[in-house]
Amino acid sequence: MKSIRKEMTRNHLILLLVAFIFIASNALVNVDSSRRYNGLLQDYQQVNGLLAVNNRRQTYFKLYSKSHDEGTLKQYYDECRLFDSQLRGLDDKMQNDRKCKMMYRIVGQVAEYRREMAESYIRPDGDYYPSLMADLDEVDLEIERCLNQLMSQYLEYLNTAFASHSRTLGLTNSILIVFFMAASLFGMVLNHQMSTSILNSIKRLTDAAREIMNNNLEAADIEETPYAELNQVSATFDQMKRQIRTMITELHETHQMKERLAEAKIRELQMQMNPHFLFNTLSLVIRSIQLGERDTSIQLVKAISRILRSSIEINTVSIPLDEEIELLQSYLYIQKLHLKGRVTFCLDVRKSFMGEDVMIPPLTIQPLVENSIQHGLKDRVSGGKVDILITEKPDYIEAVVADNGVGFPKNPDQPSLRETPIPKTSIGLKNVEERLRLFYRKEDVLQIERTEGITKITLKLYKSDRH
Repeated sequence: MKSIRKEMTRNHLILLLVAFIFIASNALVNVDSSRRYNGLLQDYQQVNGLLAVNNRRQTYFKLYSKSHDEGTLKQYYDECRLFDSQLRGLDDKMQNDRKCKMMYRIVGQVAEYRREMAESYIRPDGDYYPSLMADLDEVDLEIERCLNQLMSQYLEYLNTAFASHSRTLGLTNSILIVFFMAASLFGMVLNHQMSTSILNSIKRLTDAAREIMNNNLEAADIEETPYAELNQVSATFDQMKRQIRTMITELHETHQMKERLAEAKIRELQMQMNPHFLFNTLSLVIRSIQLGERDTSIQLVKAISRILRSSIEINTVSIPLDEEIELLQSYLYIQKLHLKGRVTFCLDVRKSFMGEDVMIPPLTIQPLVENSIQHGLKDRVSGGKVDILITEKPDYIEAVVADNGVGFPKNPDQPSLRETPIPKTSIGLKNVEERLRLFYRKEDVLQIERTEGITKITLKLYKSDRH
């Protein structure tokens, strides 16, 4: 398994090493070139110096021939030794070129011949002849000519050597540049491969994140890469995806469990309410039969049958609003017969909800009417009134049940619209409120308002789906 840090370090070291090799090699080549050039230049200056030493030697010899001064003779010998020393120092350097080598030997031979002629003049027992000085002058001229030719040949050799060295230097620099470019290209290829692999891995991470954003938690895990760091990120990402999937599954299961518990609670409350309602309605039927009101009894039985049949056939926790209104109408018919004018009922439905998918818990509005009768209007001999108004709002259906009964005991500490809490004796009202809260999962479902002898209970039956 590769490491991004190690590969980046390796690539950087390769580039640094290549740059160092290029710079060091170029510096070494330039230093060697400068050294060789300076050496050739010094050799040329040494050849040029032979001419100057030869001139001084000739000058001292002529002075000695005129004055025979021992000091002058000593200076002459010093210059001769210097000339011989410098000439011998050029021996190795003159071997590199054939023409320079030939002229070097000629200069040496002529210089040796001149030394012998000069010694013949200087020694008392020397072979002196009258034209010796003239011959020495000619030999000096020959030496000077040979030295000039040697300088010319050596200068030509220097130019040739320098040109050859320049070509070699140029070739060496070209090779170094090609090597540097090849090594740099190799480093770029390595970096490109690494960056491509990293970018592909990041793209796979991005695609996986996009899949999660699109709620696709079943997508396959991210493929492994050659790099340990990216594999660690991918493994962490895949683990996070699996944890999210597990959490969502657990939340879904918890939600379903809460749904089942809520539905079970609603059914339990519904079962609690039905016996209470049946007891009241059966009392009305028995009373009508006892009074011998045959037609009334028949209508009561039909209304009760409709309510009982609807109650028995309800297998869900909700029914359409229009069915609830039909059940309410049957209930109001029973109450009208029972109360015989002591209380009047007014059902005002501002809109038909037939065909609309407005679902509410069954027997939601009827307990509010029953509460008005049992608690607000139970002592009324006449003039009692219950108004039921059902209207549509933007987000919910509003069902208002208002009566002119005694109302609830007022609590001065209770703020806002809901001035009075639901009394403990109002079992049906508390039952409705709890069922609505469980059904809609909202707190704002029921409000009680007491103003100027009117008690008004408002229900909010929300249109939106349960959540």
